[in-house]
Amino acid sequence: MRKVIYSILFILGALLAILSLLSIFRNAEIRYLKMLDFPRIQFFIAAIICFLLLAVIIKKWKWQDYLLSLALFIGIGVQVFFLINYTVLVPVEVPTVKQIAENEEKLSILLTNVKMKNRTSQALLDLVAHKNPDIILAMEVDTWWKEQLKVLQNEYPYTQESINEVTYGLILYSKFPLEVKEIDYLTHDQVPSFESLITLPNAKKISFHSIHPVPPTHFEDLPDNAGEQENALLKLGNRIEDNKFPAIVAGDLNDVVWSYLDDLTGTKDLLYDLRVGRGFYNSYNAQNLWMRWPLDHIFVSEEFKLKTLQRQSSIGSDHFPIYAELVL
Repeated sequence: MRKVIYSILFILGALLAILSLLSIFRNAEIRYLKMLDFPRIQFFIAAIICFLLLAVIIKKWKWQDYLLSLALFIGIGVQVFFLINYTVLVPVEVPTVKQIAENEEKLSILLTNVKMKNRTSQALLDLVAHKNPDIILAMEVDTWWKEQLKVLQNEYPYTQESINEVTYGLILYSKFPLEVKEIDYLTHDQVPSFESLITLPNAKKISFHSIHPVPPTHFEDLPDNAGEQENALLKLGNRIEDNKFPAIVAGDLNDVVWSYLDDLTGTKDLLYDLRVGRGFYNSYNAQNLWMRWPLDHIFVSEEFKLKTLQRQSSIGSDHFPIYAELVL
């Protein structure tokens, strides 16, 4: 039995080490390599457990055991290189603010992927009533969800929407005026993105970008990136570089990011990740405890500070909502 367990652990450890090393090629135009970028937390934990179990079960170490241990530690190091950005071991990118000054404006945002096939809307409506955010970005909105969320227009008179039945419908609800409302199709004609100019109560204006790119996998009846590289964020980065207003980018990016924003957007020091230095705030998969990673993101330009960042309870979707309070 000891030999059987050892063999299983050895094969598992070798596989974890190989997959961790292959995950370095996260930006290669091969979706299977890109998908290794997602379960880094799981790879890290599994590699630690595998090494500890091997250390317990091996009575007399041989050269292959030392080699596997070295490979496992290299794999763990690879994962730490990416994951450390979402821990308190690194400084925050977006400063924390506790007291709001007179010349500053607070802005609260609720980011929620409702999951189009989810047919329970009351949990989301209750959450909105509880948090009372200034802006709500709802994703995967189809006709049914649009009807369910109509009640929000009483409190959110300013809206921007693009509804479809292929999981990429968007609605932006705002308590503040939307002076400019543009709908863009950055990579697919069924995958909308929004650019909105929002006027805050103190008359300051901000540029709000809502985005929901497709994931690095293939679907038979949904938009996907089969045979091509996802470049929606690069196109968005070009627009933000020319933007004269403070900017917010929010959405389900279908990407874990791990704070490498400059690479993904083609910009340098223009957008900053709220999670860096604070935590993972894993928003997906709400229905699977073992397969969770951060997919729903809020990025801001340097004019913003952060007061609150929270992952909310499940609303019946496969995504947890994300709530943030920003200070301009």
